Amino acid sequence: MKPKFRNPDKFQVLPFRKWLRNNLPEGTDGVVLEDVDLVSRIYGIRQGTDDWGKIMYIELKFGNTGLDTAKYWTFKLMDALARAGDPAAKKYRGYFLINYSNENWDIAKFKINGINVSKEELKSFFLFKPYPKILPLFQGGYREPYQKSF
Repeated sequence: MKPKFRNPDKFQVLPFRKWLRNNLPEGTDGVVLEDVDLVSRIYGIRQGTDDWGKIMYIELKFGNTGLDTAKYWTFKLMDALARAGDPAAKKYRGYFLINYSNENWDIAKFKINGINVSKEELKSFFLFKPYPKILPLFQGGYREPYQKSF
């Protein structure tokens, strides 16, 4: 069976991914192929950490879209494994969902796990500055569907 792409106009179909989807069983048969949109890492003395640094995973979605079932369970497993390897949360910050309202980043509005943030707050978030009101996705920070649009 041919792969189903939910947003072919927005989804970059890499030849290898297309080949995999054409040659492996589908998600309904227990096989899931997902991509991670961003891995954010800071490291080194200038960032106040060691050479290993700190890391977080980020999923980007346009509008108020959330995670589909396959992404949710795949990313939840990745998050659980990362947390098990760093139970004190010294290196792993978590998994986050960033929604954006416009593909022109200069005018876009942003939400992190459903919470509106300014561009300055978004920059601080990527620099791992303390941001107490945003919980990681699978640690109480996931609310779907979102009740308010941008």
